[in-house]
Amino acid sequence: MKHIYYLIGLCLLAAIGACNKEWEEELFTKYVAFGKNGVVQVYVKYKEEGGNIPLKIPVVLSGSTANNTDVDVTVALDRDTLTNLNFDRFRLREDLYFKELPGEFYSFKSLKTTIPKGENTGYLTIDLKLDGIDLVNKYILPLQIVSTSVYAPSALKHYKKSLISIVPFNDFSGKYSVAGAVWDRTRSENSQTALTVPSRNTWVVNENSVFFYAGVTEEEAVDRAVYKISATFNQDSTVTLSAANPLINFTQQKGTYTISKRMDEVQPYLEKTYTTVYLEYQYDDITNPAFPLKYRFAGSMVLERVKNIQIPEEDQQVRIEE
Repeated sequence: MKHIYYLIGLCLLAAIGACNKEWEEELFTKYVAFGKNGVVQVYVKYKEEGGNIPLKIPVVLSGSTANNTDVDVTVALDRDTLTNLNFDRFRLREDLYFKELPGEFYSFKSLKTTIPKGENTGYLTIDLKLDGIDLVNKYILPLQIVSTSVYAPSALKHYKKSLISIVPFNDFSGKYSVAGAVWDRTRSENSQTALTVPSRNTWVVNENSVFFYAGVTEEEAVDRAVYKISATFNQDSTVTLSAANPLINFTQQKGTYTISKRMDEVQPYLEKTYTTVYLEYQYDDITNPAFPLKYRFAGSMVLERVKNIQIPEEDQQVRIEE
């Protein structure tokens, strides 16, 4: 009987030893990939006139064992993938295609980075300079890993590619809920049903200005740029509106805003900021120039912005989402 226990003990020790040895060996194939791959939205706080916005792009090494050497990684622009993405997503709607981010709006510190020995992540640093960018179009910086000093770029689809969609924001940009309505100016309000939209997106123009599309203009309409309205938030709590296209005969009647803040009742570290804007303006819909439709918008729009007060402000300047 003792011999049986002895044999069982030896088997257990052998099994334990085998398990320990298994953990010392690589269980997977080590690959180099982007930490955020595919189409990645990057929200960056807009800075005026020469303000650089540093953006760190993580490059990671997969595997179950520790990294025992420096891994040099080289990236390059990947225009072909951007072309394929646009066609697959939008087909013949070329006006909706993502544009490659022009070189004037960014610079690389280097197209190479190193994943240090003992670490599994390295970072590419991009300096964004977005002064003057026109967000009627959407922009992507398409990147791919082209070479590594050790191991290989991931063979899995998209993992070695990162299509970075740049979305600048300021204190007044974002998605507003809309309580206003659009009326036909040539008819009495009692004789018509107002046109409404539940929400309206606004995009950055500069630090204190945003733009949106007039009335109920669809935000993906082919002619959306015709109805682009800029709104500047002044220090005296007024809003100044202007239209880029004189053909829509835009005029402003009113424009004011208020800002209020409160802490979240359930999560007290979250500060909620509410920007309430009241606007009245008139414009013409010139889809058919021979018979323009004369509209008037009146009402309020409300933007809610949530900030974690436990996180330093500089760490909230850049937000990456897939």
